[in-house]
Amino acid sequence: MKNLFLLPIMLLAFAAKAEMLWKPESISYELKQAHKLLGIGLMLELNQSLSPGEYGWKQSRIDVPESWASAQLEMREGTIYITVGKEEYYLNQTNKGELSFAILNGGNKTDTQLLEIWAKYAKGT
Repeated sequence: MKNLFLLPIMLLAFAAKAEMLWKPESISYELKQAHKLLGIGLMLELNQSLSPGEYGWKQSRIDVPESWASAQLEMREGTIYITVGKEEYYLNQTNKGELSFAILNGGNKTDTQLLEIWAKYAKGT
């Protein structure tokens, strides 16, 4: 019974580490308010256009600290860079899965927790 519980977790972890489709020329991105009615929460929304026959993600939403509301976003050489004051974070094919998993694992995160996760998975290239 214990192994049946662990199997989905192991499969999800494997999927998070597997190489995912990342087409920089087809990706749009922006910071958006997560809960418009409540006026709280901030997320990075990614949209990727797929060609017929391609499989992969079309939309992804990743929570970011609310203090990032005025962050600058820029795509350089297939990587999205997020500049917050003097700090720079990045998101690309290599770290998207682990970053998303860490943010989603265990439910909602505080801004402090989000900042720690982004620093661990998306700071320095």
